[in-house]
Amino acid sequence: MAPQDGRKPEVGDFISTPSAKQPKDWVLLLLRLLAFMATASATIVMALNKETKTLVVATIGNNPVKVTLTAKFQHTPAFVFFVIANGMASFHNWLMIVMEIHGHRIDYKGLRLAVIAILDMMTVVLASGGDGAATFMAELGKNGNSHARWNKICDKFDTFCDHGSGALIASFIGLVILLIINVKSITKLIKPNPAGNIGLLP
Repeated sequence: MAPQDGRKPEVGDFISTPSAKQPKDWVLLLLRLLAFMATASATIVMALNKETKTLVVATIGNNPVKVTLTAKFQHTPAFVFFVIANGMASFHNWLMIVMEIHGHRIDYKGLRLAVIAILDMMTVVLASGGDGAATFMAELGKNGNSHARWNKICDKFDTFCDHGSGALIASFIGLVILLIINVKSITKLIKPNPAGNIGLLP
C-alpha cells in the first residue's frame, strides 16, 4: 500500500492504485489459451486411447488359436509420462490465464514475472521430455526394432496408433506455442516497463 502518513514513498512501498495496474497482454493470453487447448487435447486423446482386438496367435491342425489383447496407454511408461506432462502443462497455462485475468496486480520488483518465466521454462522442459519419450515409443510401435527383436504393433492396433499419433501432433503444436510463450515471458521480464514501476516504486 502507499504510505498514509504523508511521507515520501520509498523503495519497498507497494502501489495498489489503478494507475499501477498493467494492461492485460491479450496476445500472451491467446497463446496460453491455444497452448492449453493443444496440450489438453493431447492429454485427453492419449488417456482415452484404448483398442481391443482378437488375434490368431497359433494354429493347431486346422483350428486357429485366438487370444484377445488390449492396447492401452498405461502399458507403456513413456505414454504415462506423456499424459502426466501434458496434463501439467495444461494446468499451468490454465492457472496462468486465471491469474492474468483475475489475479492481483501487485508485484514486488518483478518477482511475479520472474516466477512465471521460470514456471514457463519448466513447463517447456517437462512437455518436451514427454513428447520425446512418447515419440520414441511411437516409432518403435510403428516400425519395431529388428536388432532387439521387438515387433511392431501398429499393423495390428492401427486405431490405437492413429489416436496416439494425433495426440503427439497436438502435443508438439502445444510445445511450439509454449516455446513462444517462454520467449515472451523472458522478454517481458527483461524489457523495461514504460511506467517504470511494475507495481513498485523504483
